[in-house]
Amino acid sequence: MSDTTARPVLLIDMGGVSFAYSFAQALAHWAAAAGTSTERLEAAWRIDAPFDAFERGEITPAAYLQHLRSLLGVDLSNAQLAEGWNAIYGQFNTTLTDLLRDPDLRSRFAAVVGVSNTNQLHAQVWPTLFGEHLKSFDDLVCSHTIGITKPEPGFFDHIAGEYHVGREDLVLVDDIPEVTARATELGLTAHTYTSVAALSDFLNSL
Repeated sequence: MSDTTARPVLLIDMGGVSFAYSFAQALAHWAAAAGTSTERLEAAWRIDAPFDAFERGEITPAAYLQHLRSLLGVDLSNAQLAEGWNAIYGQFNTTLTDLLRDPDLRSRFAAVVGVSNTNQLHAQVWPTLFGEHLKSFDDLVCSHTIGITKPEPGFFDHIAGEYHVGREDLVLVDDIPEVTARATELGLTAHTYTSVAALSDFLNSL
């Protein structure tokens, strides 16, 4: 990539900012497929070490689905589990799309990069679900492809290295306050997302 030190790089979180999602939809899907209650699966589900490893790309989809089958205690095929895993998605934030395509905004940033803690099974369906909207981003950086989750310093350092800038030239937009707080500690400029209007005001204030 070319040197972009003259302008900052804008990082936009995917799930929760760019598009809506609800993990409850996955649990409901699996419960219906397995003939059990959603409540039982809710009690069994947890974010654990294999989940974290999957988000870092350290284990394969097949290995994680085998773990998920055991964790939930369901007799479902990999295809059924994957279908539920990807049933979480709602609509893309079209108002955000309009903002990111604004020529004035684009002129103020070297690049607009979508960022996400995610996994191979989720990321591979995004082009089908959100293909046209993904064109609003110059690049997507996902935890499972670089082996690091945000807000670990290495996640941001990877992007800074790709664009030949320092952390202070990265502007992060994320819906999780703990993530934006940590990013600020690391030297980034960060905004906790609540609405496109508030985001627009924030970007205009920079």
